[in-house]
Amino acid sequence: MSTVDPQAVEESRQQIRAIISEIDQLGRTDLAEADFFRGLLDRVIEAMGAVGGLVWLVGDQGRCEPVCHSGMQATGLAEPGEPQETHGRLVQSLLAAPNAMLVPARAQLNGPDGRPVSNNPTDLLVITAPLERSGTRAGLLEVFHHHNQPEVEQGYLVFVDQVAGVAGSYLVRRQVKSLDSQQAALVQVDRFSRQVHESLDPVATAFTLANEARRIIGCDRVSVLVRRGRRLRLEAVSGQESVERRATAVQAIEALARVVARARDALWHPDPARELPPQIEEELEHYIDESHASGLAILPLVRPRKTPVVKPGGVDAVAVAKAEAAPPADVAAGEPIGVLVAEWFTSSTFEGGRRARVEVCAEHGSIALANSLDHTGLPLFRVIDVLGRSRALTTARNLPKTVLAALASLAAIAALIFIPAELRLEGKGTLEPVHKRDVFAGVDGVVKEIAPGIAHGVGVTRGQLLVTLRNTDLEVALTDVLGRKASSEEQLVSTRRALLEDKRISADERTRMSGRAAQLQREIESLDAQQKLYEDKKRDLEVRSPIDGVVVTWQVADRLLLRPVEKGQVLLTVADKEGPWELEIHMPDDRLGQVNEAALAARSGGRELSVDYILATDPGTRHRGSVKEIHEQAEVRGESGNVALVRVTIDPDRHERPELGAGATVTARIACGRRSLGYVWFHDVLAFIQSQVLFRLF
Repeated sequence: MSTVDPQAVEESRQQIRAIISEIDQLGRTDLAEADFFRGLLDRVIEAMGAVGGLVWLVGDQGRCEPVCHSGMQATGLAEPGEPQETHGRLVQSLLAAPNAMLVPARAQLNGPDGRPVSNNPTDLLVITAPLERSGTRAGLLEVFHHHNQPEVEQGYLVFVDQVAGVAGSYLVRRQVKSLDSQQAALVQVDRFSRQVHESLDPVATAFTLANEARRIIGCDRVSVLVRRGRRLRLEAVSGQESVERRATAVQAIEALARVVARARDALWHPDPARELPPQIEEELEHYIDESHASGLAILPLVRPRKTPVVKPGGVDAVAVAKAEAAPPADVAAGEPIGVLVAEWFTSSTFEGGRRARVEVCAEHGSIALANSLDHTGLPLFRVIDVLGRSRALTTARNLPKTVLAALASLAAIAALIFIPAELRLEGKGTLEPVHKRDVFAGVDGVVKEIAPGIAHGVGVTRGQLLVTLRNTDLEVALTDVLGRKASSEEQLVSTRRALLEDKRISADERTRMSGRAAQLQREIESLDAQQKLYEDKKRDLEVRSPIDGVVVTWQVADRLLLRPVEKGQVLLTVADKEGPWELEIHMPDDRLGQVNEAALAARSGGRELSVDYILATDPGTRHRGSVKEIHEQAEVRGESGNVALVRVTIDPDRHERPELGAGATVTARIACGRRSLGYVWFHDVLAFIQSQVLFRLF
């Protein structure tokens, strides 16, 4: 018969009450779930002297996952395998059990139909108690212990059940606190949504978004950039009435937002788990150096897709078709309409719902900004807006002035239509001498020597030596031919001497030697021909001027001396500056039709198509010439784009000799007949409307 010491029992009860009270006090703090359950599990294992334990929680997806564990190495469940899978099935069965349970070592659990559904894969006693939250099963507290007397094991079960009740109270309080914070957040978001959608002006919307989003997010500064044409422009900064665009910080944030918007992916800094592209990382480091921000969130604001409108009779079919149609050009091209930038100067983490609050503000801001941009982007919006704001123009007092202004506008339009003017189409070009020749290399080689005195601007005559080349292969080949020729000649002389002087040679030997002499004679003739060809080729190593003129190549010696060249490569350019000159005008191809039409009319009338031009060297003097030739084929020429070459004949005697520089820039205008004044002034605008607007519409 065992004796139980009442004092020891009372001390154990007080110790258990103290532990439960300590766990309850722990649950009333603001600890996160992982920290609270870690402290709870450590205290339970220490108080019970248990081997280990686990705390399981049911997540948002309905899956039961361990939130913390301790001493699992001693249970045999630390390594993956069959025991761990069996233990997982046991946990699912215990999670569905209505009350706390004791599962002996290697014991089986049966389902409602009496069939075994799981078993304890360990040699330890498993003590479990469910975690309840507002009547809902929220998780499971599981403790591993060595077997003991039945009454002691029942005490374990009661203790674990009491601890589970305290943990359930913690979960209820945390849920209530979360609901309260969500309610407060909903009120803030509702007010933020109403304020950010009040205005249809993009700048006003950006200011509201920057200042109100700062309160919602709880950050130190919010900036909003809005797309203006092809670039993002900083429009609003929280707490500031205006933006100083010349500031380096403004330029840095615009550059950073530009590369992030091009990637169409939100940037959260710091983010150790993500490796940034070098373009973004470079701009990010530059901006952080300027702003000294420790935390940064940059979210591109993308235009939302349209949603169908639900009418009393059902869904609007037209709205459905628009929603399913191709997205707008800026959405399809991946160009956001704006960027939201949130900054922290004393924090570098995004915990506590910061990331979610930034995303909510960005979502509402993108809708409000898209609506304001659509509103201000309507055709003739500025005119309608001005008319709406200027109703005073139609009052009785200002009506005469309004009528007078309208009549003046009509008179100006009539003048643009009915007053004729000369249409002169402008093109850029160069002044060039008519006789200009490129000097080519006749053979491959290395520039050995430049003739004395040959330099830029030096006059030369036709046939004058300019450059001497050296071709080692040619010299080797010529030397080889001369050597073989000399050898063949010696053999021929020796053979002929033997035929004449040696009388003891037999008839067969004489015949053979005669054939050998004939063969050597033919070889000598072939080598003579090769020698002449090589000597002709050697003469090509001397590059001479093809015409009388002036060397117009810059830095001849620096460009050519000791430089290897290939056959056909241009070495120098010689121009006859004393002869006739002409203009080479690069006329854009969109004006070529009018120029050809004017040229045809001029030829039909037996006259020349006149051109007036100015030189960049003397812009104050206007000269005249006539069109000589218009090339039929347009070509792409550098920055000028697709242009056609127009040759213009000029009189060089009307120019001072210092003005006649080959390649001098010229601005020329070709007279293309008389048209209305409005067409002369705005023909480029009319061509753009016809090609880019009317052609696309009809």
